[in-house]
Amino acid sequence: MTDKNININVIISAILSLIFVFFSLGGLCFFEKFEAAIYDFGSGLARSQNINPDKIVLIEIDDKSIDKLGSWPWPRRIIAEMVDGLKENGARLIGLNIPVYEKEDNQGLDEIKKFREKYDAYPSGASDVSLKKWAIDNLDQIEKKIDNDSTLVNSIKNSGNVILPFYSSRPEGSEKDKTADESFLLKNGLNASGVSSSVKTAVSIGRMLPPVHEYAESAEGIGLVVEQSDDIYNRSYPAYINYKGTLIPSFPLRVAASYLGVAPEKLDVRGNSISLKGRIVSLSKGRMLIKFKEVKAHYSFADILNNKNLKRELKDKIILIGYSDYKSKTLDMPGVMTETQLNAQLVDNIINSGLISRPSIISWLEVILIFAAGIMAAFIFSVKKPIGKLIMIPGIFLLTLSAGPIMLITMGVWVKTVCIACCFLSVSLVLFLKGLYISETLGMESPEEARLLGINYQKKGLLDQAFKKYRRLPPDNESRELIYNLGLEYENNNKVSKAVEAYEFIASMGDYEDVEERIARLRKSERSSITGNLKGSDGADKMADSGERIRARVGRYEILSVLGKGSMGLVYKAQDPKINRLVAIKTIRFSDEFEEDLIQEIKERFFREAEIAGQLSHPSIVTIHDVGEDGDLTYMAMEFLEGEDLDKFITKGNLLSFRRVLDVIAKIADALDYAHKANVIHRDIKPANVMLLKNGNIKVTDFGIAKAISSSRTKTGVILGTPNYMSPEQIMGQKIDLRSDIFSVGVLFYQLITGELPFHGDNLSGLLYQITQIKHPSPRSYNPKIPGICEQILDKALAKDPNKRFRNAGEMARVINSLAQRIDQMRIEKSSMK
Repeated sequence: MTDKNININVIISAILSLIFVFFSLGGLCFFEKFEAAIYDFGSGLARSQNINPDKIVLIEIDDKSIDKLGSWPWPRRIIAEMVDGLKENGARLIGLNIPVYEKEDNQGLDEIKKFREKYDAYPSGASDVSLKKWAIDNLDQIEKKIDNDSTLVNSIKNSGNVILPFYSSRPEGSEKDKTADESFLLKNGLNASGVSSSVKTAVSIGRMLPPVHEYAESAEGIGLVVEQSDDIYNRSYPAYINYKGTLIPSFPLRVAASYLGVAPEKLDVRGNSISLKGRIVSLSKGRMLIKFKEVKAHYSFADILNNKNLKRELKDKIILIGYSDYKSKTLDMPGVMTETQLNAQLVDNIINSGLISRPSIISWLEVILIFAAGIMAAFIFSVKKPIGKLIMIPGIFLLTLSAGPIMLITMGVWVKTVCIACCFLSVSLVLFLKGLYISETLGMESPEEARLLGINYQKKGLLDQAFKKYRRLPPDNESRELIYNLGLEYENNNKVSKAVEAYEFIASMGDYEDVEERIARLRKSERSSITGNLKGSDGADKMADSGERIRARVGRYEILSVLGKGSMGLVYKAQDPKINRLVAIKTIRFSDEFEEDLIQEIKERFFREAEIAGQLSHPSIVTIHDVGEDGDLTYMAMEFLEGEDLDKFITKGNLLSFRRVLDVIAKIADALDYAHKANVIHRDIKPANVMLLKNGNIKVTDFGIAKAISSSRTKTGVILGTPNYMSPEQIMGQKIDLRSDIFSVGVLFYQLITGELPFHGDNLSGLLYQITQIKHPSPRSYNPKIPGICEQILDKALAKDPNKRFRNAGEMARVINSLAQRIDQMRIEKSSMK
């Protein structure tokens, strides 16, 4: 590798690294979503224990509670009863996350107060004094009984351990926001001066909704409940809220501080951490990063209210009360948790020092690692051999990506590794493409790289690509030996002209082995290899008239006759001389159909798909024995079948019996189901690709060919494939799956029982519009004898929306087999009645 090329690699890596640094520091949404997924994965694996049930218990206002206690909101007397019960059972701290920023709407109490004002103003004599006193005493008692706010305030005051929430905005439809009472801030906050800007700016508000004065005065403290956003910070929660220069702790931090016996003004905030009675609460941009745990200790509000004797479960515990299934705010977090469950996570994390940390220096460390990843990629592409690159690049990418969750699990530190890993992969990809461009276009590939690539191509059977690489080697004995062995392999594959070309290239370098004798012998055999005298060549004259040259051999196979002409070449009956086996040879000349710059890519795809299809072993799928090249001809050797394709049975007057069609379609669907489970989609089911054998069986052919040539432009611009049988999503160029084959089977099924296609058009555009937009006519309009259940099967198979079709071909096969069995049973019953 030249110094100039190394410098270019370094420049490319530096530019891409700068781009990814921008992505990292700018918080690009695309990467942040992946970081969130990594965080969830690592945090989920780190979830080694549940939230400690000996410290935290959740009491949830859920559907069960609503059913038993009535619709929400309940009278606050019920909440007071719960607070009293928790106090009696020895609860250490109660986090009551229920809004009390306004008094209860109590019409009865309002009316009594109005009546009392009128009664006080009513003139009375001396004789009415005792009566008036009696009436006022009774009014006081009634007012006391129905004043739910006073009842709850007294319960909170008597308990002495309740933390209440306040909010930054009022729910829609309520009265306008109130200004907070500054006395609450002095009691529950600390001065923001001297505190780091990240803590002060995490969340800032200009107005807030504190509890009603009586509630706030009776509570041990208040904390702000923060509305969560939809971004990555759903994995975090602000520690403080900045309100006009005063930092007020968030609700979970206030609960944890009270549990540990630390007053809010005593919380020691230093930089990006809070010192809390020997515990360090790590912050990232003023927010606490949550380590998620399972919440096991939780009860329904109604169950606790109706069971007063729960000292064992509640004594010395932090009790968190809030909404669950009812009025809960579902957050985008692992497990989909409610606000109350989120508070439990945070309180547990704080008191057990379990928060995830992300020191401020981590961001700069990530920047350094991004540059390091770019430099590493440049180094690998500058000095490593091709095989080393292929091994190292995916390994380093996966290792870098997994470093994030590994550090999260082992150290409790969150490092964002997605940008680092993607930077490494992007630099590697760009340098690979650069090297490929130089190699293929400018010929600047090193001899060592050309040699290794050539050997690799030859091992894969891509002999032409291997020869192209070998041509660039220096004219030494090692190079000539490689090309000589390639010539021998060309000979073994019956590629005479290619073998001659290889030997002539060696001869141009000087004498070597027996290349001259081989050239002479091969030229002689090539002249005698072409013949038109084929025994039993049915249809040979027709093929000759079409301009297609009839051959004596294809590869190692001896041609016996012409079976027909496929969509892209001739189909021969041939014999494999090695094992004396009859085969069918399907030939394709890609140069006749495709642009020159696409041929090699399509050939490689064809061989790859043919290899996959060749692994299919099913009674109703044709067996592929071999694939190869002979000059500019590509061929596929398949199992020789005796029978006829279904093209013969799709016209009226020559249709198969309905019962026979059911059997054929069920076998096709069963074959496709087998292929689909092996991740092979046919893509071109049509009558010509299904053989009905003399023994009654069927065989589906041409697996892999449709995918190999799909999405490739032809010289004429025509559509490859048969549009009549294509699914709507295939026509519209959308991603297809196994359900596309089900649609094509539905078209074939329709045609076999009616003799008509379900979709017609005066031209190609009209046909494609029919397939994608118009529902097919009822098959019973062509054949009234078709059972109604068969019409339902076709409606499902031919649904425009893939989600409304059969889930898989196996399901379709089972339904059709059930119909066939029912028909057989009815015939037996009818026969027995005669």
